[in-house]
Amino acid sequence: MITSTRKRWRSILPASLKARMSVVVFLLVLGAVALLALATLALAERDMRAVTGQQQFVSLASAAVFIDEELAAKRNVLRVLADSIAALDIDDQPGLQRFLNAQTILSKEFFTAGLVGLDGTLLASLAPARLRAGSVKLNLRGRAYFDQTLAQKRSIISEPLQGSVSGMPVVVVTQPVFDARGQIRYVLAASVNLRQPDFLGRLSSLRPGVGGHLYIMTADGIVVEHPDKSLIMQHIAALCPPSIPTSNAIKGFEGWMTGKTSKGEDALFAYRRIASTNWILASVYPTSAAFAPLHAIRSKVLVAALCMAAVAGLLGWRVVLRLLHPLERLRRQVHGIRRDRVGIEVLQIGRRDEIGDLSRDFYSLVAERESAQAQTRASERRLKLLTDHVPVVIVYIDREHRYQFMNATFEKWFGVSIAEGMMNSIRDVLGEAAYAMREQHLRRAFAGEEVEYEFTTDAADGCRSFQTNYIPDVAEDGQVAGVYGLIHEITKVKAVHSALQFAAATDVLTGIANRRRFDEQLALSMQRARETGEPMALAYLDIDRFKGINDSLGHAAGDEVLKEFAARLVRKVRASDLPARLAGDEFVIIFDAVTSAAEVQQIGRKIIEAIRVPFRLSQGELLVTTSIGIALFRHGELVPEQLLAVADQALYQAKDQGRDTVALIEADATAGRTA
Repeated sequence: MITSTRKRWRSILPASLKARMSVVVFLLVLGAVALLALATLALAERDMRAVTGQQQFVSLASAAVFIDEELAAKRNVLRVLADSIAALDIDDQPGLQRFLNAQTILSKEFFTAGLVGLDGTLLASLAPARLRAGSVKLNLRGRAYFDQTLAQKRSIISEPLQGSVSGMPVVVVTQPVFDARGQIRYVLAASVNLRQPDFLGRLSSLRPGVGGHLYIMTADGIVVEHPDKSLIMQHIAALCPPSIPTSNAIKGFEGWMTGKTSKGEDALFAYRRIASTNWILASVYPTSAAFAPLHAIRSKVLVAALCMAAVAGLLGWRVVLRLLHPLERLRRQVHGIRRDRVGIEVLQIGRRDEIGDLSRDFYSLVAERESAQAQTRASERRLKLLTDHVPVVIVYIDREHRYQFMNATFEKWFGVSIAEGMMNSIRDVLGEAAYAMREQHLRRAFAGEEVEYEFTTDAADGCRSFQTNYIPDVAEDGQVAGVYGLIHEITKVKAVHSALQFAAATDVLTGIANRRRFDEQLALSMQRARETGEPMALAYLDIDRFKGINDSLGHAAGDEVLKEFAARLVRKVRASDLPARLAGDEFVIIFDAVTSAAEVQQIGRKIIEAIRVPFRLSQGELLVTTSIGIALFRHGELVPEQLLAVADQALYQAKDQGRDTVALIEADATAGRTA
């Protein structure tokens, strides 16, 4: 079998040794260049797939945070309106309807909105004109989101459902309205039309790239948001079986993976759960679009390899002729010796020529190798060009914690040139403090764990926040050869999150802390008092005869009084104290680390004196007084609600004493009565 194969090849190849060598040179150059180019492109595509997939998942995580913030903003709108309804104490349907009609923000943020009684009856509503014309009587009793709101006394986001009036697919957001005793009085409910273009605002701008898209589905696979609005409210498997990655996501998978879409197209898939709703945020990025630049240059590389091989074959032909010329002379000389035409002395130059031929052949091989290396370097430059223009820092760290690779974004963000950073340890490049912060995460990554953490840096333009992902590079033997590091900036995301947190804890009218912030701080202050032994105090204040101010001067003047009252409280308390507005004209102050009851009473008297100074309103000056009830807490098992009740009791004592005064109760002494 082997002998027949050799014979077949001999019949195909030219009989001439020179021709055979030229053909072999041509085929070797063609095969080497083509295989090297294709292998380099395949390696680049594999690395780019991992980088792109991880970047897609990281971007999806940012998008999930953005969606949580969007939903939180809608909830905050309803929460603020619910607080306003509670503060205004509206108890008639016409008044509720007038209040809703005045809230222009509802029509901007929601499709429909309404106030519902505890029996599920719709008391007031806002809806598009086409829906109002054919409105029907609604009762929400028995609907899951309404019953959950009453049972849990908190805001609820419903599953996607079909609107009974509009017929549109909607998501309902609820917010309970509490009375002064903390009991639910109404439920504020608003719906979002899922068929409106991109109901979550800028979601489409977060898509992974050209040809890719994002969509949202529930944990059961019901589509909530999709570029194709006809799919909304349908199960993801309504038109065709879902892809394997999508099925895994419904089962709980989070991350990125490759797979085929339901249409059989190769794509990168990424999935992330949305914390507030447990919905699944998904992105699909076809690989044909993701790796279009690499695919476009593949055919060009093959053509270039063929041209280079042809040129090399022609050059090789000439080189072979030149190199074999001494052998041809030797053959003729040997033939002449056999014919006794020349003497043996003519062989003296043959050995020297053979050595020269070997040297020149070696030189040619080295030249060919350098040419192949030049092709490899060109491919590496193309890959580096791609990584240097990605808005993410990409590094590769070896087992000695040295940088083996870093892209240009590293130099741009951290001010360390690639020349200074390459092959140097993290400790030498970034300093001891930065290395100490990263070391524990690197040890976990080199143990085979994917690690994610955040850090901040101080820059000339302010503090910047970053998120780092360490991905182990696991070799075939199971050992971690190195770690890929991906760093992206999250400064803007952090700023938005902080702003939303501040807004959620701030009273809209006065700018001081609201009930939510007060509840959180009171529990912390009482626990701190128990642990340190330093007493704390809670003051309960209201404006004497505030209802008369509203009735005689109007609510606008009342709002001016509330804002000035809050401003004077802020100026008169210590920096460590927390003034807050509960509702209406009811205010509280948390005093941390007080020394005695006398100290707190002294602060209370200063506040009363500050309030007595006439208020300058737009309608003129107004004399305002306040009554203050203070509960002093040192230790014990009182809960925050009980301490607030003691302060309220002290407030009633102050009013019984004629108002415009301070009353103080030792909360520990009343623990048995308040329990």
